[in-house]
Amino acid sequence: MTSPDVRRDFPLSKKIVYMNNGAVAPTPMSVIKAVTDYMVKCADEGPDSQSVSEYTTSLLNELRTRISHLINCNRDEVVLTQSTTDGINLVANGLRWNRGDAIVVRGGSHEHYANYFQWLRLANERGVSLRELAIDANGFFEMSDLEKQARGSRLIAMSHALYNTGAIMPVKEAGRIAEENGALFCIDAAQSAGTIRIDVKEIGCHFMAFPGFKWLCGPTGIGAFYCRKDVSEQLRPPSIGGESATLSGDTLAYNEMPNRFQAGFRNYPGAAGLEAALRYILRLGIDNIRGANIKVANALRQEVSKIKGARIIGPDDENLRTSIVTFTLPKEAGFVVRKLAESNIVLAERDIGGRKAVRASPHFFNTEDEAATVAAEIKRLL
Repeated sequence: MTSPDVRRDFPLSKKIVYMNNGAVAPTPMSVIKAVTDYMVKCADEGPDSQSVSEYTTSLLNELRTRISHLINCNRDEVVLTQSTTDGINLVANGLRWNRGDAIVVRGGSHEHYANYFQWLRLANERGVSLRELAIDANGFFEMSDLEKQARGSRLIAMSHALYNTGAIMPVKEAGRIAEENGALFCIDAAQSAGTIRIDVKEIGCHFMAFPGFKWLCGPTGIGAFYCRKDVSEQLRPPSIGGESATLSGDTLAYNEMPNRFQAGFRNYPGAAGLEAALRYILRLGIDNIRGANIKVANALRQEVSKIKGARIIGPDDENLRTSIVTFTLPKEAGFVVRKLAESNIVLAERDIGGRKAVRASPHFFNTEDEAATVAAEIKRLL
């Protein structure tokens, strides 16, 4: 797999250097075609016709199968959502919380708010205790601290990879600690799904949420939530509808997984797009994607390190990080990002412990030449 070859799969303008895939990634033409084909089929055959209904059922089954291959789970453990936030809220709002229950988190300084605000609200409104892990400059924590904080806890919640430094958390070790302490384990995989290998069975997590529109290159407005089947009964579905429950006389009963959590899901065009995106990503291979991403990230880190006054934030060891490259400069991060955008270079400004930094998040279609272009333009701005 070479970047010029896969770049042709994307309609992204050749004038654009797009390295903001940690926010939203471009979609390949195959994804755009899948969404369009689904809409055309609905228009041609009738959106609620038997043929479209049967096609949609088959599509959703195929999508869940592909997601199960991505993270190594069973198909009926995959719930379709709108986003990572949507999935994590299923846990936060679905578990029956008691005053004094403890949740272990990494804290708001390095954790994305999508995996923090829910737990903070529970602390404010339900009397749940938040136990925040001490973290270093890259976002890592001491395993001994996690072991201490996990004792007597109800849930451990953490990101698989960090949105700001790209650091990859030791989730397998965290899963072991959760199991030893009888705690549930919830993972935000927004920055790992599609860029590093995921095995929920090896990790030992009970819940995992991720979007389709970041590293998986799918459409916006669709994501996935993994719920291990043996703990699904512990979650009370926050929403209920005709697809998620049945009524027998006066008795209301939730359907089996995954339908018990699918009340009102109707983003079928998005499902068609995500299925095509997963087919594309899985064909390329996660290990191949990982290798291509790190190659560009390392090239960018090397170029940025030559810029006077630049400071790279994140692990030096490539095995401990994704392709996210975050750095500070002598000039304000927001200014640099805006000026780069004027030159058709798309990066992002992100917060790290109250400080603003520039974040580049290259994906497999980016090139080392583009990394050099980014660094050269930054030098010009300074």
